Amino acid sequence: MPDQYPLLFSPVEIGPVTLENRVYHAPITTNFIDRETGFPSEAMVDYYAERAKGGVGLIIQGAADVAPASDFWPVPHTRMDDEAIVPVLRRIVDRVHDHGARIFLEIFHIGQASNTRRHGGPAVAPSAIPSLVAGTTPKVMEHEDIEAAVLSFARATAHAAAAGYDGIELHVTHGYLLEQFLSPFFNKRSDEYGGTLENRMRFLLQVVDRCRDAAGRHVALGLRLVGDELLPGGLTLDDTTEIAVRVSATGKVDFIDVDVGSHQNYHVTMSPLYGTPGYNLPYSAAIREAVDPLPVLCAPGRLVDPGAAEQILRDGHADLIGLGRALISDAQWPLKVREGRRDDIRQCVFCNQYTMGNLYKGLPVSCIQNPAVGREGAWGIDTLRAAARPRNVVVVGGGPAGMEVARLARLRGHRVALYERQEALGGQVLLAGALPGRGEMEGVVRWLRMQIEKAGVDVILSTEVTPALLERLDPDVVVIATGASFMANGVSGIVSEPIPGWDLEGVTLTPEMVLRGTGKVGPAVVIADAQGDVVAPALAQLLASRGSRVTLVTCFPMVAPKLTEEMNLPYLYSALYELDVEMLPNTWVAGIRAGSIDVFNLYVPGQLRQVAADTVIIVSARSSSEELYFALKGKVGELHRVGDCVAPGDIGTAMLDAHRLGTRL
Repeated sequence: MPDQYPLLFSPVEIGPVTLENRVYHAPITTNFIDRETGFPSEAMVDYYAERAKGGVGLIIQGAADVAPASDFWPVPHTRMDDEAIVPVLRRIVDRVHDHGARIFLEIFHIGQASNTRRHGGPAVAPSAIPSLVAGTTPKVMEHEDIEAAVLSFARATAHAAAAGYDGIELHVTHGYLLEQFLSPFFNKRSDEYGGTLENRMRFLLQVVDRCRDAAGRHVALGLRLVGDELLPGGLTLDDTTEIAVRVSATGKVDFIDVDVGSHQNYHVTMSPLYGTPGYNLPYSAAIREAVDPLPVLCAPGRLVDPGAAEQILRDGHADLIGLGRALISDAQWPLKVREGRRDDIRQCVFCNQYTMGNLYKGLPVSCIQNPAVGREGAWGIDTLRAAARPRNVVVVGGGPAGMEVARLARLRGHRVALYERQEALGGQVLLAGALPGRGEMEGVVRWLRMQIEKAGVDVILSTEVTPALLERLDPDVVVIATGASFMANGVSGIVSEPIPGWDLEGVTLTPEMVLRGTGKVGPAVVIADAQGDVVAPALAQLLASRGSRVTLVTCFPMVAPKLTEEMNLPYLYSALYELDVEMLPNTWVAGIRAGSIDVFNLYVPGQLRQVAADTVIIVSARSSSEELYFALKGKVGELHRVGDCVAPGDIGTAMLDAHRLGTRL
């Protein structure tokens, strides 16, 4: 209901552009790129059209490279230097406009962090400060390099204007070239581009001048400005407020979009599950007060509550509210809020697994909850079709995969019964939500549970499904989604045979046994991890906080390497160090006995070390619960299995598998 959020759904002017509401899609990297051309793929066109259809007032399309030397690591961005990109971009603009939204394009030069291996030349920067991202030292920009960079911004702006974009946003944050010139951390020059703030602003103001000329006055122009670099000796809020005031005084920009941080602290700027909600707001509030009436945009960080968004506007901390991952998770967030359907919003849980986690693997962005992301053309809004013939469907297993199949099958008109042997739906996600700091993960289950209830799925809990039961039910279709469980024997990618002593009574536990309270945990705990994800370190945090002395043994060179890409690692590491958890990388278990275990370094396997252990928790391979499937195979007319009971994976792979089946039954 718009009356409930009068500011959020009120129009606003950004220079020459009028927006229907104050919700904007924050600029994010999607990696929906044609690798051969560097141009947007059809998936990017569909992605942005879907968010426009979902009710945002404005989309700021994620950063596009202005020059070949600006080649983002580890994934390529849209290339703006070639005029041939104009008709490709026009397809995005037209599709967005068709649904009543406006669209800006963010442009940037990455500077010192450019991928030199791909573009075949040196990275360039104001000074020779090595890049932590690319692992290289850039060339110090000469005056001709600076002029070339200014021209590249102007050329990119001209191409964007020709494609019909309503606005251009210059990316002046996250450690990229425009910020690098402003920053005393990155800029050590002694010429007219370094030293004083006036000199360090020279490059930015030259870019603003040329981009304004290229854009004309019918296109909005603004900055995505760093609020604080969060670096020792870097830009502070006082500095960036002064920069904002000086740029505003030129009269050549129409808005400022405030963000914080740099490459060195991405765990803050890409705030994950353990991050702080609203971390950008103090910076946008201060800058807005200084540049009023110039509109200030802000993606607060980890925002899911429309009431909080309305309050931010009411308090004057920003003029528009940006959503990033929340709109990946649910493209219809604004529409559902406006229609009073808050409970229907698939709320982001900020795990970063398929957003930053995918990007750092060079994959397109996606969502563990929403398999339609990147597949909007096939699975987007209003694409689900009724089944040709309604049938009786039984789904066995109430984890995410089972619930997703049941939801879609029911929406397509089938009669669906969902059986779960536990007392509650949710499967492994409920256990994940019981780990410290990960309670939001239960949101995945909460949304699915609500949707299957609304759809009219018949849910039967605390019931073990057997072949005999199914014979009595006589369904047309059976879907097995019985999941997978950790094995206690230590079989993993390190050893394919059980660890000697794994079956010692009362000593060896699995994560499920710990979280369900079915195994007794002693005062001295060893956790042996061959997964490299959140489970082992989060269990270590949980048990150490309860008073156990915990040693975390892992076969990897570091604890939980998979969390690096998700930006969760700094938060867990700080907790483990504070709790005095001992971490032994490159290490695995040779044998288990009462009171201790023998471990060995993988590179010196003959040298054993004894570690005291009343309890050993094995976090290694998981085994698919496939017995029912094979008991039914060949005896049921139509039989399917989905998710972890096919092969153990993560929530995202299970949901993708289930979504595909649910749309085809």
